[in-house]
Amino acid sequence: MAIATLDALIAGMQPAVEFIKAPTPTMSVGVPMSLVYQAGIPGAAAAPSAGVAGEALTAMSGQLQLPTPSGGQSAYLARLSATATVAGQLWLCDRLWQNSGLSRSVVTAQTVNSVEWPARDIDGTTNGKCVYIALEIGATKTYSQLPTVTLGYTNAAGVSGRSAANTISLVANAEPGSFFPIGLQSGDVGVRSVQTFQLSAAMSTGVLHLVAYRVLARLDLPFGGAGNSIDAVTGGLPKIPSGAVPFLVFVPAATTASTIQGHLVMSHG
Repeated sequence: MAIATLDALIAGMQPAVEFIKAPTPTMSVGVPMSLVYQAGIPGAAAAPSAGVAGEALTAMSGQLQLPTPSGGQSAYLARLSATATVAGQLWLCDRLWQNSGLSRSVVTAQTVNSVEWPARDIDGTTNGKCVYIALEIGATKTYSQLPTVTLGYTNAAGVSGRSAANTISLVANAEPGSFFPIGLQSGDVGVRSVQTFQLSAAMSTGVLHLVAYRVLARLDLPFGGAGNSIDAVTGGLPKIPSGAVPFLVFVPAATTASTIQGHLVMSHG
């Protein structure tokens, strides 16, 4: 089913889902931070432990708990509202896959051969259209080594042997939750699977994870302390796929620790 009218949108409105996160580490300007490991509402997630090939996700600790549609209905984001004590941008993402066990001391290509994503790309398939990969810093922060991360992957069209590096440079003392998106080779529109992971230099400390994610919505927060929102019109009424694992990523415009709070309103139809 789909929501085709304003009346259907209103009729399908669900109770708001609240969130509040207060990242304690010092953030880096322009470096995204996954809020899934931060305490608050919802509570902090456990670190991935599934191994290098990783796990396809349909649920995890620390995710936003959205109301489940019934009777063949689908879920849509009708409103996202938030405020933060520093300016930035808030992403609502679906976490499709994550792994663990990557070595920070090996500089040759490490074999990943990821398990298949769940069928939650933008077309509702496992092909990976609009699915991207990020390097996520785990429970231990990284220090002075700032290597380039190179990914060997298969693109959404099923073409293997593709390669791309991180789009945002690693930063010294990257705190847990730091989230470094990895780019795409020219012409690609997403990642179907990951085959290899490689660092250009060894790192003395740090726990590293890869995450496959899809951005569902973005909310600009141009002023610290001033809220903003998107609704069904300004946000494009994105569909939240069945089995989604929603989590938040914050891109700060200042290094000051920030409290980020708000809510989501879903509509079912």
